[in-house]
Amino acid sequence: MKTFFKVFSIGVLLLIVIAVFAFAQQLYIFIHNKPYKGDYIYQGNRIYVEINQFVKMTNLKMYNQGNYYVLSDKTIVPPASFTSLVYYNNKPLKYVIFQNSKVYVDLFELSYFTNAVVEFNKETGIVDYYSKAKVELTAQQVYQASEQIYNTQKDIYSTDKKKIQVGEKPKIPADAIKIVDENPQYDDKNNRGELRYTAKVKNTYKETIEDIKIKIKIVSPANDVLHEEKFSFSLLKPGESKEISFYWINNTSIPLPQIKYEIDFKGKEEQEKDK
Repeated sequence: MKTFFKVFSIGVLLLIVIAVFAFAQQLYIFIHNKPYKGDYIYQGNRIYVEINQFVKMTNLKMYNQGNYYVLSDKTIVPPASFTSLVYYNNKPLKYVIFQNSKVYVDLFELSYFTNAVVEFNKETGIVDYYSKAKVELTAQQVYQASEQIYNTQKDIYSTDKKKIQVGEKPKIPADAIKIVDENPQYDDKNNRGELRYTAKVKNTYKETIEDIKIKIKIVSPANDVLHEEKFSFSLLKPGESKEISFYWINNTSIPLPQIKYEIDFKGKEEQEKDK
């Protein structure tokens, strides 16, 4: 009989040790693929994380009043009176622990409200909390990227030479750089013409344009060059403009000179020549 009680006592002791070990199992928690380093409580089938640390690792907004909290991914409207420690929008959370002046919320319950997924491997202790929508979006982006690569590969074997080859950037339209807000003021004083010219050079394209060269020519009606001004800019961002100005005295006998432009930049599309 003593032997039986001895064996029984050892068995009960082992069960207690195993239970304690299971309860005290170390967890490795990841929130959106980033390691969670805050405090947690593993109790029953619930995994509780400290609310402040959890919110820092998500896109959730948080309203705090004393020990009461409201979480949301939208504009937060706090309830008129609190009957629960934590709310998601206007829904009270059931699984909440208040311990050592800290509030803990359950990952599984949160996943229901946030449309997320919790995967828990009890053998390894690894817990993954991640957004299902983000995973689906990433998969879609990968698919679209693969489709784009496939379509690009077809261009390599195309007989149409106008198509862009792999690694080649599309040509920028010739009219992407424009002269805007032009203000030429020409005065004929004392039998001498004076031109005060101001304008802006603007990038009207969707991308940054580099190595811009502007040549402004003052020509006669017969297209003879009377004067030439040059301007250059290392780059212009989309929608960006730069001011240009110059002053010219007309010492020629031509009364009404004309203004023409030559604009060049890196990647400029060549205009087709008239046949």
